Amino acid sequence: MRKKKLFQKTLSILIVLTLMAALTGCGSNPGTQQDSATNESEQSSAGKGEDTNAGGDSSDPFAFDSPKDVVFPLKEKLTLTVFVNNPDQGVTTYQDNWVTDWIEEQTNIHLDYVYDLTGDEATQKLNLIMTDPDSMPDFFLRTGWTKAEVLSYGSQGLLLPLEDMLEGMENWSWMNEQSPMRKADLTMSDGHIYTYGGENECFHCMYQHRMYIYKPWVEKYLGGKNPETTEELYNFLKMVKEDDANGNGIADEVPMSGYIGGWASDPTVWLMNSFTQCVNPLSNTNPTVAGGMVVNNGKIEYAVMKDEYREGLRYMRKLFEEGLLDNQTFLQDDTQFAATVDATEVNKVAVYPGGGMSNSEFWEEKDGEWQNWEILAPVAGPDGVRYSGRCIQTYFEGCIGVVSSACKYPEIVVALFDFMGSEDAAHHIGGGPKGIGWDYTTEGISLGGGTPTYESYKIPEDFDYVEDGGLSKTYADYRYTPDAMIQRSTAEYRASLRVEDPDHSGEYWLQQWAELYDQYAPAVETLVPNLAFEGEDAKIVTEGTLTIGGYVSQAQVQFIDGNLDIEKDWDAYIQKLKDMGVEEYIATYQRGYDAYMAAAGN
Repeated sequence: MRKKKLFQKTLSILIVLTLMAALTGCGSNPGTQQDSATNESEQSSAGKGEDTNAGGDSSDPFAFDSPKDVVFPLKEKLTLTVFVNNPDQGVTTYQDNWVTDWIEEQTNIHLDYVYDLTGDEATQKLNLIMTDPDSMPDFFLRTGWTKAEVLSYGSQGLLLPLEDMLEGMENWSWMNEQSPMRKADLTMSDGHIYTYGGENECFHCMYQHRMYIYKPWVEKYLGGKNPETTEELYNFLKMVKEDDANGNGIADEVPMSGYIGGWASDPTVWLMNSFTQCVNPLSNTNPTVAGGMVVNNGKIEYAVMKDEYREGLRYMRKLFEEGLLDNQTFLQDDTQFAATVDATEVNKVAVYPGGGMSNSEFWEEKDGEWQNWEILAPVAGPDGVRYSGRCIQTYFEGCIGVVSSACKYPEIVVALFDFMGSEDAAHHIGGGPKGIGWDYTTEGISLGGGTPTYESYKIPEDFDYVEDGGLSKTYADYRYTPDAMIQRSTAEYRASLRVEDPDHSGEYWLQQWAELYDQYAPAVETLVPNLAFEGEDAKIVTEGTLTIGGYVSQAQVQFIDGNLDIEKDWDAYIQKLKDMGVEEYIATYQRGYDAYMAAAGN
């Protein structure tokens, strides 16, 4: 999760970075492969062009009226063909994978991954498959489609609506109960659900826009009490700069720094949320949904046009002008930033942002300079606004679990999805063999600081799964990719993971920091969901995200560094947004939001 990229020092890059990338996936043509679903006696079950409702035909061992009627293992072996767009190069294959055989043992279903691909090859092949419905597999485990693509294929009759079959399924219902926004996120604007979806709530990712503060200087200047307001923060940064905080006789202190291109590494989101709710990062390695948009009593607002946003820019301009915010923040890359925060000789920085700490020892989980730093909670602005930059949790993810119209036995596939979403299956599928890659436990301490329910193991590279693990054979891989499987990881359940050494565990600290920021979270109802747009609306949003969003990011930097005057140029900034079509841009989001809420039954 901790990714870093180098970005050129031009504002044009900021425009590109505002566009949330959508990946599409694809696979290879089965050609002369067997029909899409067969039993051991070679009975055809592809059902190309046949009625997909099995209707409980007693002569067909795979005919069920409902997924709830399906009992695993099946009485006879069934083969289903599968497509997977696997984004993880660390898992090379699903076909020669221990998990695939384990699923077969549990269900009596042989999964034939006729499309077992990744990257551009997957993208290109999937596009070809969807133009030739006869080449479609029984189901797609992961495609990487956008919601707009799912809507398009669903409206063409290439994908089966799943909502009726999913109704009352045990694990599907449990996930929706645990995550009230999940079902709405998976319901398309036409009212149908075409994908089973994921359940991978990364709690600390919801609060990734974090800030860290140097404890020795907090002790020195504030008696160990962290700043609670923007004014207190300003005064602290001022003292650091003017008092030779590190005592080396050189004016080399950098009160606050950051950079563009890392994981939540620019300070603007954290600072702005002391003035108004707004998550519109200049860049981030994780995508941002509806950057700058908020929901206010059911109405979409673009926070970057509000007076409160202007006040936030005034504050940041003040920090920048007085040298309290590093003047290299919007120009330097991660290498230059790392050199700035490097305390090998002497510490220079008092405060910096990031999804995680910059110090390498933190990620290596050992003692180091990072222990001189601590998380800084959001501070209150002059009007008492004190939000954490909360990000929306999505369940659509990479479009997980889709049934094609070529499938003769969709009831069995939906039952299989729900089996994959069970607690035990999810552990086996994502962690590999029990006792080797993971196990249940109630000993020790969990990420959330309580009693754990499970633990995962680091498997040595030279581990012999046959000799040491007791398996009957070797495989190319022993787990599925987390992003290409049906997960069952709610924030609460993820927090029950056992941590071997909490004091040095990066995951443990990320969890603790997120729990702190959760105390300052805006209501979930104010977050714009991951919406689906079609036709002209899709074009408006895509182009607007690039052009309007890009201009907002460019202007934000210019207001902070002084290339634009926050007093003289604000009205021109607002007018330019209007000239660029911002009102239609907002209205399009409103239409998408209204359709989303209507489909969700709200």
